[in-house]
Formats: sequence, structure tokens, C-alpha cells
Amino acid sequence: MLKTIKLPSLSRVSPGAKATLELPLGPTYYAIKYTVTAAAGLAASSIGRIEALFDGKVKQTYANLQRLIDLNTYWGYTTDSVSATQIEFTVHFFRAELMDVVYRRAPGIGTADLQTFHMELSIDSGAPADIAITAEALIDPIPQPVGVFINVREYPFASSVSGKVEVDNLVKGPYYRAIHCFKADVNAVVVEINQNGDQIKVVDATKSTLEALQKSASPKARSPLSAKATHIDFNLDGDLANSLSTGKLSDFRLQMDLGTSGSMDIVTETLDTLQAA
Repeated sequence: MLKTIKLPSLSRVSPGAKATLELPLGPTYYAIKYTVTAAAGLAASSIGRIEALFDGKVKQTYANLQRLIDLNTYWGYTTDSVSATQIEFTVHFFRAELMDVVYRRAPGIGTADLQTFHMELSIDSGAPADIAITAEALIDPIPQPVGVFINVREYPFASSVSGKVEVDNLVKGPYYRAIHCFKADVNAVVVEINQNGDQIKVVDATKSTLEALQKSASPKARSPLSAKATHIDFNLDGDLANSLSTGKLSDFRLQMDLGTSGSMDIVTETLDTLQAA
């Protein structure tokens, strides 16, 4: 039976510090829900970088709380909330957008073979002095190894020109389930690979086409963040087996058609194991 439990107190919860949550080892984690409170003055910017670390190695990175909320919104998780006195947000490991319960549970974080599992939340120096954070988790109490999990990486990118630009430094090896281009005017994308000497365009589509397909995804429709990002989603039918395998590719690159020059973040979601990630 799944359980919902209170987690230990976070350490170093104060403006300008990096709050740390040490998660007890043993159970498999499906979700961690945070509640941030203060008498007044909270905002999404009160929480900066969020990271999940397995055995001291960063395996999930969100540039800030707003980035996590944005990704939760895209995948159809809309329970996050922000007010001046309370913020509630959830880091999801169980993935309800996948096709069946086996796939949905697969990215849960088993801890049977971990030495440490903790999360770090950077608190903005301008956050209220009385800021407090508590955490709860949805768990399976049966010990399981970490197995396959979703690794979230951030790639800062800047272009001095508009029009067609190319990124060829995305990590090769894992299976890609999604690539999120956080810039408002990424008007079209191409994902190109070289497999066994053949140059193949896996994706060649405009932003509007991608969004139309994402809004009709099954079993859970996506909510594209059209005003701030362009999303490439390889799991539109809920099947992790359709993720893009890059382990044997000699070339893997992302091409984008930008309406303007400027900086952006490319966020990738990949399937990884503790040994490979």
C-alpha cells in the first residue's frame, strides 16, 4: 500500500542559504510535496535552483521554482500554487502521463541501493526572514533499487543572431523523452541524428504543429507554454519505448529557427540509470 508521510525537517532554511532535505533511505519515492510559508512577501522567485542528488551526484536540476512549475504545467500537473504567505509545489517521480501503471511507477526513486538521497533548494536572499519549509512524500514502503529514473538537465544557450541556429552538445547516451526550449520565439525545430551512417531527421516541425500534437496527447494531454517555450515530446502516446535512443549515434543535434537573437535555456528529460547518468 502506498503511504503519504511527513519528511524530516530541512536544514539551513534562511534567506540566501541552500536548504537541504535528507530523505530517509528504504522506501521508493513517487512524489515530494513542499510547503513554503511566511507572514508575507513570498513569491515564486523566493525559491531558486532545485536539485535532486543521488549519492551526492546531481540527477535532476531545475533552474528555479518557476521552471519546475512550468514543467509541471506542461505535463498536466497543475496543483502548484504561489501566494504571498504560502507556496506549494511538488517534485513528481511517478508520471501520470504515461500509458499504464507499470510505466508510471517506473521512474519512482527507489533507494535500496543508494547511500544518500537528498534535495537542495536555494533560497533567494530577498526572501522573507521568517521563511519556513516543510515536506511530505508519497512513497511505496517496499525497498527497491533506484532503477530507471528521469534525469533533468539544463543547458544555457545564447545566440547572437536570429534565424537558424544549431546545438550539438546535448549528452549522447541516454534515451530522450523530451526537450524543452525556453525562449518565446523558437518558431520551428529539427532534431537530426546520424545512425549507421544515415542522416535522419527525427523531428522537423513548426511550433504550432508540435503544440497541436501535444494538446491531443494520450492518455494525458499536454499544456504547452506557448508564451515562453517550445517543447519536443517523444512520449505523446505515453509509451516510454518511443523515447529517442542516443547511445549508438555518431551525431545528435538540435536545430532551431529563432525569431530574435538572445539567451535561452534548453531543458532535457532523459531516462537514465544510476551507473550511466
